[in-house]
This record gives sequence, structure tokens and C-alpha cells, in this order.
Amino acid sequence: MSRIYDALRTAEAKRCLKEALDGDLVGLMQKAEQRRSPRWELDVPLTVYGRGPSGSPFYVEAHAVNASAEGALILIRAPICEEQELLLINNYSSKVQLCRVVRVRSRDGEVNETGLSFKTPNLEFWDVPEDSSTLKEETAEEGF
Repeated sequence: MSRIYDALRTAEAKRCLKEALDGDLVGLMQKAEQRRSPRWELDVPLTVYGRGPSGSPFYVEAHAVNASAEGALILIRAPICEEQELLLINNYSSKVQLCRVVRVRSRDGEVNETGLSFKTPNLEFWDVPEDSSTLKEETAEEGF
């Protein structure tokens, strides 16, 4: 078993060295894009409705910092947990969208960076045109 592992490790090292010498570092530095749809940077004010840990309803203002037809990354000042269901209202368009929390990361003591997934893709919620050349599309090179 260790000979197989050693052979794989040697082959990987040779491949990395060859790519470095050829100037092709794509395989070393970048991760392949795994998103189902493009994501755009934006700043959309939202009203978020949900239920707190005790089951009591709440609503709070939040901001979407980037989005796609599949979901968004929002900044929110509320105790949020993964798998929680939320109702979003786009404060620009008054459109409504149900979503599920897929990731929560505390930015500081008050703000949570929260990844959301829509139950069904809905690009119209963001009012982003299909040829959204006016928005900056994020790529894997930017580290997202």
C-alpha cells in the first residue's frame, strides 16, 4: 500500500514541477468553479422574516452582498442557524422569496455572514437582467 501512495505522491510532485516550469500554475492555485449559476456582487437591502431559537417570529433588515439565481450571501444582525427557513423581501422591488440557510459565519459579535439557498432558482428576485453585463460577475480567481 505504501508503494502505491509513494508512487502517487511522486507523480503529483512531477506534475506540479512540470506545470511550474511551463508557467502553467492554474492547477496549483485555482479551484474549479462548482457553482450551478453565475454569482454577482450587489448591494440589495432586504427585510428578512424568520423564527428565533425559541420559536418566536422576528424580522430584521439585512443586505445581500452577492447573489445568484440559486441564492445569496447576506449580512444580517440576527441569531441565525443552518437549515433555518427564512422569507426574504427585496426592498427595491418588493419581491418575496423563501430560502434556507446553508452556512453561517460570524463576522464580528453582531453581524453574521449568511449563505442562503433558494428552494427553486429565481433570478427575477434580484431584478438582474439575463445579460447582466452591468454587474461585476465573480469568478473563482477572486477567491469566492
